[in-house]
Amino acid sequence: MKALKTFMIALCAVALASLAQAQIVLHVTGSTAFRGATHTAIGNILNSGYTVGYSGTTLNSAGQAVFSGTTKVGNTAVVIKTSWSGSVGGVQTLSQLSPALTVATWLQTGLTGAGLTGPYDSAAPADVTMSDSFQSSTAFYGTGYATLVDTTVGVVPFVWVKGQTNDPTVALSAPNLTNVTSLLARALLSAGTVPLSQFTGASGDSTIDVDATGRDEDSGTRLDTFAESGFGVFGSPLQYDPTVAGGVITSIAPWPANTVDGIAYTQLGHSGFSSGGSLATALNSPVNTGATDPFGNKFLMLGYAGLSDAVNVNGGNNELMYNGVPYSAANVQQGRYTFWSYEHLMYRNTLAPASITVAQLIAQQILTQDATVSGVLVGSMQVSRRVEGGIVSHN
Repeated sequence: MKALKTFMIALCAVALASLAQAQIVLHVTGSTAFRGATHTAIGNILNSGYTVGYSGTTLNSAGQAVFSGTTKVGNTAVVIKTSWSGSVGGVQTLSQLSPALTVATWLQTGLTGAGLTGPYDSAAPADVTMSDSFQSSTAFYGTGYATLVDTTVGVVPFVWVKGQTNDPTVALSAPNLTNVTSLLARALLSAGTVPLSQFTGASGDSTIDVDATGRDEDSGTRLDTFAESGFGVFGSPLQYDPTVAGGVITSIAPWPANTVDGIAYTQLGHSGFSSGGSLATALNSPVNTGATDPFGNKFLMLGYAGLSDAVNVNGGNNELMYNGVPYSAANVQQGRYTFWSYEHLMYRNTLAPASITVAQLIAQQILTQDATVSGVLVGSMQVSRRVEGGIVSHN
């Protein structure tokens, strides 16, 4: 009997070890603009009863999340961890061969609930990245970088968004800022400041400045904005860093020198916010009454964001038309609104086959169902383009 008991304990230990080995842990990073669709898709590929923990107040806007459960297809035990950095940063993290890059903020397995601030695992590589741009459009392609397997999963629209103001003078003119043209976008990104009168056509607005703010070098939203406007993917912008105190913007200054993913950017104004959420928070903070920009003028902030972040600025009411066309899914689908790019799910071809299977379940779920959380279904598009900012042609 004792021998049988010992044998059964050993058998259970082997079985448990086998289950542990069978569990797949998948690390996903990349696009903050498409994290809502990705989190929704992850939940939808899992059987009911899965657990999830995340940072922030909502899952779709969370910077990190951890899902534990089993897949509906194959009943595979999985832990899927997300940590969103930005599209370009995600491509670099996944593709760079030497030195290898890791991500430091993977929530530990088993955590549940909202508002988590850790604990985190030790820094670990990413397995999958979501990207708003083709790898070949980034600096992280060719010699020294792995060519990633790329699956197009959706269309991600972007919008220009004006900030809030408490200044009575600016508040009178701000409603007249309704449209950004590609030429005005280029002028704004180049100079950092354009008189409001160039946007509104009202000579009285010439004493009020429109000052640019935006994303850092990690961001696919930035890459796509620079491409779409004709400013150039690798252009050197002048973007302002707002100082927020007591919930209002009290001053702005060119963005300070910054190091992103090990690359130093020393030019003042070149960098920006590390996430769309932090950009939206700044734009939603009103410019204080009497505040002035570096030129001594009253000012209004203007930035660019994905839909899921833009909606957090005045409830989405501060989104602007682009080249005279308002954003709508129909306008994107028909080719009238061109401020968009394709969303990609990418991984290395050396990823384990079982992990590739889970990654493709997520990709298929986004492609066929959940892209609408953050953008537009590829299958609904009547138009297409070959590269960010490229010609939009009817299919």
